[in-house]
Amino acid sequence: MLSSLAHAEGLLDTMRQYEGRWVGHFTLHSAATGYTETFSVEQQYWMANDKLHGVAVTDRASGMESSRSVTFILEDKLVSEITRGEKTERYLGVLHENGVLWLPEKMQRANDHQLKETIVVEDGELRLKTEGFDTFIYQEGLAHIVYRGNLIFKK
Repeated sequence: MLSSLAHAEGLLDTMRQYEGRWVGHFTLHSAATGYTETFSVEQQYWMANDKLHGVAVTDRASGMESSRSVTFILEDKLVSEITRGEKTERYLGVLHENGVLWLPEKMQRANDHQLKETIVVEDGELRLKTEGFDTFIYQEGLAHIVYRGNLIFKK
Protein backbone atom coordinates (compact mmCIF):
# COMPACT_ATOMS: atom_id res chain seq x y z
CA MET A 1 0.00 0.00 0.00
CA LEU A 2 2.79 2.44 0.89
CA SER A 3 4.61 1.78 -2.37
CA SER A 4 1.40 2.47 -4.32
CA LEU A 5 0.93 5.77 -2.45
CA ALA A 6 4.56 6.71 -3.06
CA HIS A 7 4.17 5.90 -6.77
CA ALA A 8 1.01 8.05 -7.01
CA GLU A 9 2.81 10.94 -5.28
CA GLY A 10 5.71 10.50 -7.73
CA LEU A 11 3.25 10.75 -10.63
CA LEU A 12 1.74 13.92 -9.12
CA ASP A 13 5.24 15.38 -8.74
CA THR A 14 5.93 14.56 -12.38
CA MET A 15 2.74 16.35 -13.47
CA ARG A 16 3.61 19.40 -11.31
CA GLN A 17 6.94 19.78 -13.17
CA TYR A 18 4.99 20.78 -16.30
CA GLU A 19 3.18 23.70 -14.62
CA GLY A 20 3.84 27.02 -16.30
CA ARG A 21 4.40 28.44 -19.76
CA TRP A 22 6.68 26.76 -22.31
CA VAL A 23 7.70 28.40 -25.60
CA GLY A 24 9.80 27.04 -28.45
CA HIS A 25 9.56 24.99 -31.59
CA PHE A 26 8.89 21.53 -32.97
CA THR A 27 10.43 19.97 -36.05
CA LEU A 28 8.76 17.19 -38.04
CA HIS A 29 10.84 15.17 -40.49
CA SER A 30 10.32 12.16 -42.74
CA ALA A 31 13.40 10.65 -44.34
CA ALA A 32 11.16 8.61 -46.68
CA THR A 33 9.51 11.63 -48.28
CA GLY A 34 12.04 14.38 -47.50
CA TYR A 35 9.36 16.39 -45.71
CA THR A 36 10.60 18.76 -42.99
CA GLU A 37 8.67 21.43 -41.12
CA THR A 38 9.72 23.55 -38.13
CA PHE A 39 7.08 25.60 -36.35
CA SER A 40 6.50 27.64 -33.18
CA VAL A 41 4.73 26.13 -30.18
CA GLU A 42 3.47 27.62 -26.94
CA GLN A 43 2.09 25.46 -24.12
CA GLN A 44 0.55 26.47 -20.79
CA TYR A 45 -0.06 23.99 -17.96
CA TRP A 46 -1.73 24.31 -14.54
CA MET A 47 -2.80 21.92 -11.80
CA ALA A 48 -6.40 21.80 -10.49
CA ASN A 49 -7.91 18.99 -8.38
CA ASP A 50 -4.86 16.71 -8.92
CA LYS A 51 -5.23 17.02 -12.69
CA LEU A 52 -2.81 18.75 -15.06
CA HIS A 53 -4.66 20.94 -17.53
CA GLY A 54 -3.01 22.28 -20.65
CA VAL A 55 -3.50 24.47 -23.68
CA ALA A 56 -1.17 24.39 -26.69
CA VAL A 57 -0.99 26.67 -29.71
CA THR A 58 1.06 25.90 -32.81
CA ASP A 59 1.83 28.25 -35.68
CA ARG A 60 2.32 26.04 -38.73
CA ALA A 61 2.52 26.76 -42.45
CA SER A 62 -1.09 25.54 -42.68
CA GLY A 63 -2.15 28.09 -40.03
CA MET A 64 -2.55 28.32 -36.28
CA GLU A 65 -3.91 25.31 -34.42
CA SER A 66 -4.82 24.83 -30.79
CA SER A 67 -5.46 21.90 -28.50
CA ARG A 68 -6.29 21.33 -24.88
CA SER A 69 -5.36 18.50 -22.58
CA VAL A 70 -6.07 17.04 -19.20
CA THR A 71 -3.68 14.59 -17.56
CA PHE A 72 -4.59 12.53 -14.52
CA ILE A 73 -3.70 9.39 -12.59
CA LEU A 74 -5.79 6.29 -13.21
CA GLU A 75 -4.84 2.93 -11.69
CA ASP A 76 -1.23 4.02 -11.01
CA LYS A 77 -0.75 5.26 -14.59
CA LEU A 78 -0.69 8.69 -16.16
CA VAL A 79 -3.50 9.24 -18.64
CA SER A 80 -3.59 12.24 -20.97
CA GLU A 81 -6.58 13.21 -23.08
CA ILE A 82 -5.73 15.66 -25.86
CA THR A 83 -8.56 17.40 -27.70
CA ARG A 84 -8.12 19.08 -31.09
CA GLY A 85 -11.41 20.44 -32.39
CA GLU A 86 -14.02 17.74 -31.85
CA LYS A 87 -11.52 14.84 -31.70
CA THR A 88 -10.06 13.55 -28.41
CA GLU A 89 -7.15 11.11 -28.27
CA ARG A 90 -6.10 9.27 -25.12
CA TYR A 91 -2.51 8.37 -24.22
CA LEU A 92 -1.00 6.33 -21.40
CA GLY A 93 2.16 7.65 -19.78
CA VAL A 94 4.85 5.66 -18.00
CA LEU A 95 7.88 7.05 -16.21
CA HIS A 96 10.95 6.14 -18.24
CA GLU A 97 14.57 7.37 -18.07
CA ASN A 98 13.83 10.61 -16.16
CA GLY A 99 10.88 11.45 -18.37
CA VAL A 100 7.47 10.28 -19.51
CA LEU A 101 6.97 7.88 -22.40
CA TRP A 102 3.52 8.40 -23.96
CA LEU A 103 1.86 5.52 -25.79
CA PRO A 104 -1.51 5.45 -27.56
CA GLU A 105 -4.33 4.01 -25.48
CA LYS A 106 -4.85 1.49 -28.29
CA MET A 107 -1.72 -0.51 -27.54
CA GLN A 108 -1.65 -2.14 -30.98
CA ARG A 109 -0.49 1.30 -32.21
CA ALA A 110 2.40 1.47 -29.70
CA ASN A 111 4.92 0.25 -32.31
CA ASP A 112 3.68 2.93 -34.73
CA HIS A 113 3.45 5.97 -32.44
CA GLN A 114 5.41 6.98 -29.33
CA LEU A 115 6.41 10.23 -27.69
CA LYS A 116 8.97 10.83 -24.93
CA GLU A 117 9.01 14.04 -22.89
CA THR A 118 11.87 15.03 -20.61
CA ILE A 119 12.34 18.18 -18.54
CA VAL A 120 16.02 19.11 -18.33
CA VAL A 121 18.26 22.05 -17.51
CA GLU A 122 20.28 23.00 -20.58
CA ASP A 123 22.33 26.17 -21.08
CA GLY A 124 21.02 27.37 -17.71
CA GLU A 125 17.38 27.14 -18.84
CA LEU A 126 14.62 24.71 -17.95
CA ARG A 127 13.57 22.92 -21.14
CA LEU A 128 10.82 20.51 -22.14
CA LYS A 129 12.35 18.18 -24.73
CA THR A 130 10.12 15.99 -26.87
CA GLU A 131 11.14 13.17 -29.18
CA GLY A 132 8.82 10.77 -30.92
CA PHE A 133 7.57 9.22 -34.09
CA ASP A 134 4.40 8.34 -35.91
CA THR A 135 3.81 6.04 -38.87
CA PHE A 136 1.93 7.01 -42.00
CA ILE A 137 1.14 5.48 -45.37
CA TYR A 138 2.35 7.13 -48.56
CA GLN A 139 2.51 6.02 -52.18
CA GLU A 140 5.57 3.81 -51.66
CA GLY A 141 4.40 2.15 -48.42
CA LEU A 142 4.88 2.86 -44.72
CA ALA A 143 7.08 5.67 -43.42
CA HIS A 144 7.90 7.31 -40.11
CA ILE A 145 7.66 10.97 -39.29
CA VAL A 146 9.97 12.00 -36.46
CA TYR A 147 8.98 14.70 -33.93
CA ARG A 148 11.50 16.80 -32.03
CA GLY A 149 10.48 19.58 -29.69
CA ASN A 150 12.51 22.05 -27.67
CA LEU A 151 10.48 24.36 -25.41
CA ILE A 152 11.91 26.79 -22.84
CA PHE A 153 10.18 27.53 -19.53
CA LYS A 154 9.04 31.17 -19.32
CA LYS A 155 8.22 32.86 -16.03
